[in-house]
Amino acid sequence: MGATAFGLSLVLAVWTATTARMQPFVGSIDLPFADVSTLPLSVGGYLLTPIVVFSALIWDRLAQRLGLRDRNFGLKPRYTVALQWLAAGGMVVAVWHVLNIAYGLSGA
Repeated sequence: MGATAFGLSLVLAVWTATTARMQPFVGSIDLPFADVSTLPLSVGGYLLTPIVVFSALIWDRLAQRLGLRDRNFGLKPRYTVALQWLAAGGMVVAVWHVLNIAYGLSGA
């Protein structure tokens, strides 16, 4: 679930990046911002990346912890490590989506 959400959010980030143009940000600093027409894609990407990926990480941690009570349960720490890396990468992708959401809502 987490890897799928991260992958889909990354696809949405690339899709919005194809419409990006350099826009003034602060003073003489210019940053690439996506076209305002792709705002729904950025909102969807933002919801997928931190919310779904972190929900999968929390679910995994709870399942691992609750599984310790069952002697037939086998820990799978690689899943947790993979989800931690996806969550970290998801935050990077989420920054792109948040910047585009803020730019779109600013009335640019």
